[in-house]
Amino acid sequence: MDAYLYFMKPVIILILSLFVINIASAQIRYDGKLGNGLQLKTKDNSFYLKYRTRIQTRWDFEYDPTTTVLQNRAYVKRARLKFNGYFVNKNLRYKIEYDVVGGYVRDATIKYRMGNFDLWFGQAKLPTNRERVVSSGDLQFVDRSIYNKYYTLDRDVGIQLHHHFYLGKVLIRDIYAISSGDGILDNRMSEGLSYSGKLEVLPFGKFTKKGDYKFADLDREPKPKLSFAAYASFNKSAYKSRGQIGVDLSSKADLLLMGADLFFKFKGYSFLIEVGQRLVTDGGVFVYDEFGNITGQYYTGWGMNVQTGYVLASNWEFSGRYATTVPEDLFRYSNKEMEDFTVGISKYIIEHNFKIQADFTFRQTVEFRWADNNTYSNAYIGRIQLEFQF
Repeated sequence: MDAYLYFMKPVIILILSLFVINIASAQIRYDGKLGNGLQLKTKDNSFYLKYRTRIQTRWDFEYDPTTTVLQNRAYVKRARLKFNGYFVNKNLRYKIEYDVVGGYVRDATIKYRMGNFDLWFGQAKLPTNRERVVSSGDLQFVDRSIYNKYYTLDRDVGIQLHHHFYLGKVLIRDIYAISSGDGILDNRMSEGLSYSGKLEVLPFGKFTKKGDYKFADLDREPKPKLSFAAYASFNKSAYKSRGQIGVDLSSKADLLLMGADLFFKFKGYSFLIEVGQRLVTDGGVFVYDEFGNITGQYYTGWGMNVQTGYVLASNWEFSGRYATTVPEDLFRYSNKEMEDFTVGISKYIIEHNFKIQADFTFRQTVEFRWADNNTYSNAYIGRIQLEFQF
């Protein structure tokens, strides 16, 4: 019954919205192209809504050569309902994204545009690593890398200011955010705040169709396109192991996350490299109980992701990725250094809106323990996924 209510909640909201704006005076349109959704607009152009949905169905396989055990899992990885548009006028916009699988709201943001400034208020992705800001529906592989898992900030609730300007043909974007620092699905009172900023430089101007935040060069950029980005986020009095996300440590420490990336596209070829580091600037990395025993640790260290691919004229893409995380090795406390070597193949039937993707990963893991008693393990991971976006 709870799952049913979670699913019906956004549907009920949509129906009520239709009544509120007076359905008789609105125009509903579907242009027949996957990804553009169902669109509704009032005749006086005072309200616009685009409704979209997407599904990712996946099958994972993992083989452990030590135990010779092969495991598999077939499941719906993601199912999302998306609502976005404007009301009153085109400068006042909104975005809502509902996670049907998880049963919660991922994005809920009001945006106001003033020339080349955009002011956001609500729950949204923070301006950090490119791999996270790219939608999970526009990825080059079945899913994001282990680098993103350990060094992203994901979403938070707060205020963001997005700004852009040109120096000749060079496009520069600067983004600033002040947020709760607690992440989503966490409404408790807390002491700290998170302060984030990001700078992007596009020396050759805009990518085609916002392609700097879509992996794989499906538009086959006729001229080289390049984006440099750097960001930093300071989370004051964080109580989760990775700031906005991670294990609740019931402690407080100030965390600083810094990162940078480079993204390139040209005639079907794409290349991305991103690096990041997290450290504790005030407070202890370890959390202790009343007897002095270590009960937890903030996740500090550095990581990297490098990925590249080439899209053939037939819209088949072959890609490769190397990703690693190197946690800070303090007193040999249990932590895992991981390296992933991944090859992928994708068939873009209708761009990212309808595609089949598969990848294979060889994972090496070193687990640090006390007294240099490290353990080493390998794993072979295969994944296949079908994506549909309406």
